Amino acid sequence: MKNNNSLRSETRTARRRLLLGAAGAMAGAALPLTGARAAGGSFPAKPIVLIVPFAAGGPTDVLARVIAEGMSKDLAQPIIVENTPGAGGTVGTARAARMAADGYTLLIGNVGTLAANATLYRKLPYDILKDFIALGSVGDAPQVLSARKDLAVSGLDEFAAHARAHAKEMNFGAAGVGSGSFLGGILLNERLGLKINAVNYRGAGQALNDVMAGHLDYLVDSSTTSVGYVNSGMVRGVAVLRPQRIAALPGVPAAGESSFADLHYDIWNMMLVPAGTPGPVVARLNQALRNAVAARATRERLSGSGIEAPSARNQTPEGAAELLATEVDRWAPILAKLNISVN
Repeated sequence: MKNNNSLRSETRTARRRLLLGAAGAMAGAALPLTGARAAGGSFPAKPIVLIVPFAAGGPTDVLARVIAEGMSKDLAQPIIVENTPGAGGTVGTARAARMAADGYTLLIGNVGTLAANATLYRKLPYDILKDFIALGSVGDAPQVLSARKDLAVSGLDEFAAHARAHAKEMNFGAAGVGSGSFLGGILLNERLGLKINAVNYRGAGQALNDVMAGHLDYLVDSSTTSVGYVNSGMVRGVAVLRPQRIAALPGVPAAGESSFADLHYDIWNMMLVPAGTPGPVVARLNQALRNAVAARATRERLSGSGIEAPSARNQTPEGAAELLATEVDRWAPILAKLNISVN
């Protein structure tokens, strides 16, 4: 693995390139719709594919389908969701990188698949900061520590005490190395002083099923999928990894109520397109994305799961590009310190 200094130098250089590209995309956003037509006919003129690099049913997939529905209405074309799981999201991301840069392929990812994987995987067939244009953030999800329902603990202090006493017998689920759920489990290990092994699945939905069945002890998962299972009693909501409780889970203690009050972990989600996509097309897709995020139907469908709309800036290509580059920098030293990497 590269040392931290060379890694930071490379990511800073890549960040500058990425932000320059985003500025170009924003310049394209100022063009009238006729500019998009001049760039290659009336866009979009056919269905669009949205690649989700996880199995169906997980938090990224659920969010992707809600946003895709809103964008489809705005664009007056179907958006076909294609689940391409595997290797912590790298299989689907690699597929998206190979597609034509014409606006007809979208990719959704999160802090794990987009930022952490840049450090975790030594040999990726793509460079997330060079091979994609960040289109905009689409949702920020609180993370919930959910356990098998017979694990009789509530709050991080009780969980930490139990886990320290039974660490050798426990395991946690994740949607692959580098996924948001994997990173959540790793952060818990580090902050609570635990050594509990991960069991990786092709999607968080599959891991959650095994928590419900009692085959796994716990999972750090997005509120997108956790809320319904916690409220129905199918899993136990142990803690929300935020300073305060969330409205969707008022009975679940927040990390801020424990001895680990600084443990705050949200997952941001972002859409991207292959690098080289024309500026006017990026602008049209971004407009549809922002309209979908702002739509009342979207907010009503996501509010019950705790998903929050990103800041206005992060919904733009420029702001999303900055977020992505900053998060690549943020996770590199954390993962290097833990000596976690994948060949």
